[in-house]
Amino acid sequence: MVGTLLLSFTIMSTKGSNFYHAFALHWASEGLLIPELPQAELDAAEAAPSASITIREEDPQRWPKLAGGSHDTPFLQMTRGDLRLKVEGIGRFRISNAEQIAWQRADLSVSDQDLRTFLLGSAVGALMIQRGMLVLHGNALERDGEAIVCMGHSGAGKSTLAYALMQQGWRLLADDLVSITPDGQVLPGIPRIKLWHDAAKAFGLDPEALPPIRQGMQKYLLLGEAIERAVQPCLLRALYLIRQQRRDSNDPDDSRITRISSQKQAALCLRNQAFRRRFVRGLGQEGANFMALARRLQEAPLATLPTPRGIAAMQTWLKGQSLLSAAAEAQTTEEQTK
Repeated sequence: MVGTLLLSFTIMSTKGSNFYHAFALHWASEGLLIPELPQAELDAAEAAPSASITIREEDPQRWPKLAGGSHDTPFLQMTRGDLRLKVEGIGRFRISNAEQIAWQRADLSVSDQDLRTFLLGSAVGALMIQRGMLVLHGNALERDGEAIVCMGHSGAGKSTLAYALMQQGWRLLADDLVSITPDGQVLPGIPRIKLWHDAAKAFGLDPEALPPIRQGMQKYLLLGEAIERAVQPCLLRALYLIRQQRRDSNDPDDSRITRISSQKQAALCLRNQAFRRRFVRGLGQEGANFMALARRLQEAPLATLPTPRGIAAMQTWLKGQSLLSAAAEAQTTEEQTK
C-alpha cells in the first residue's frame, strides 16, 4: 500500500544530504541539490528520514565488472539489478539493486543542471523499472482523484498538452516519466513541465525567466509554484495516444477520440510507449512488464487523442472533452465507419 506523501518547500539537509519525496519513496541525495524533486518534510523528532533511495557521487573504477549482455551497447551495460550508463560529455551513472543511483561527471565543466537532466530521466526510469513498476514515456494528470496518462512520440506535444490541461483544472502527477504500480496506482513523480520556446511564449510565459533544461537548448523548465501538482497516488482511469489533427481537415472523424478495441493492438501500442524499452529487456523485466501492460488494459481503456494544431485551438477543443470517461465512451474505428 502506498503511503501518504509528506511535502514541503523548505530546503532540508543533514550532513551534506538533501532529502526528497517522489514516487512514494524517500530520496537522499549526497552533495547534489535536486530542485526538481519535492522536498521531504522532516519530523521534529528525527534528524533525517530513513531513505529508500540514495543518490551519491562514486568513482566508476570501483564499480564491479559486469558480464556482457545481449542488450548491451558501448555506452550501456545491464544485468538484473544493475545498470551502467555512459552519456558522452555528461558523465556515468550506475543504478543498482533498485535502491541506489551513483554518478560521476565527465569533467568539472558539466553543470549540475545537465547532470540532473539525465539523472532524473534515464537513471530514475531505470530505478523504477528495477522496482517492478510499469514505466511509460508520457505524462500523467489528476482530476477528482483519478488519473489519465497521455503518451506519444517525441515532439507529439505531450508537455504542451499537460500544461494546457493544467490550466483547465487538472493537476500534474508526472511529466515525461510515468510510474504505475502493479495495482494500477499512478505515482506522483517529478513535478515539472518542459516547454519549447515557442510553446512557452504561446502560453504567455517569458522564456528568458525560465531555466533551460540544458545549456544552449531553447527548451525550458517549469517548476515549483508554476506547477499545479497532485501529491497522492491516483487510480489510472484512461490511457491516451496523442496524434495531431490533420491540417484543414473537414472529416469529423479526424477530431474524434477513438478507442482501440483490439487487446493485441492496444498491448503493442502501449509496449511501444514503454520508457527505455532496452532497459526493460536488459534488466530482465520484459515478461513482467508485458503482464503489467495487459493488466492495465483490462482496467483502463486506450484511445487516440486527436489534438488540434495550435495552442489556442487545443485549449478550446479540450474544454469540450471529459477525458476521465472519454476513452471508455469513445467509438472504435470500426464503429465510426458503420
